[in-house]
Amino acid sequence: MARFGLLPVCAIVLCVLAQLSAQANDDNTFAVFRQKRYYFSDSFKLNWFKAMEYCRTRGMFLLSVRNPQEREAVIEYLGSTGYTKTHKGLWAWMSANDLGEEGEFYWSTTGERVTYPNWSETEPNDFKIDDCTNEDCAILEYWSEGGANYNYTFNDRSCMREFHFICETLLD
Repeated sequence: MARFGLLPVCAIVLCVLAQLSAQANDDNTFAVFRQKRYYFSDSFKLNWFKAMEYCRTRGMFLLSVRNPQEREAVIEYLGSTGYTKTHKGLWAWMSANDLGEEGEFYWSTTGERVTYPNWSETEPNDFKIDDCTNEDCAILEYWSEGGANYNYTFNDRSCMREFHFICETLLD
């Protein structure tokens, strides 16, 4: 008898888990974005690889901005730090890169392809810096005098350059 009473409970649990999974994959669930915790390295800079490592050693991930709602949450967070009030520009590493295949950008923290079209005009351009260095990692950039083209948009840069970076995680 106890065995048959457990079946309806299991069915309910599975239905709830399926609904939660569907909600987690819905990029328009703004409440989830508000629950993220961010870390901004406003006092030091690292290259992309070291920034990835820094975030992971603290149980976080390098930033992924997959839609306008996530972008707005990041802008709100950065505004709360006061950094953009005291600095004219911001260049910060995100997890997007095309290290695996040139021109195919993916978020390294989620494995998803970058589909949110938030690139600055003419970017990504894979600018060749020297015979061995191209631009394969993405930054979030803001420049107060740059207009819409530099209003928290994406740009590809050499992964070895040092920039500030933003880590993120979901709250517990």
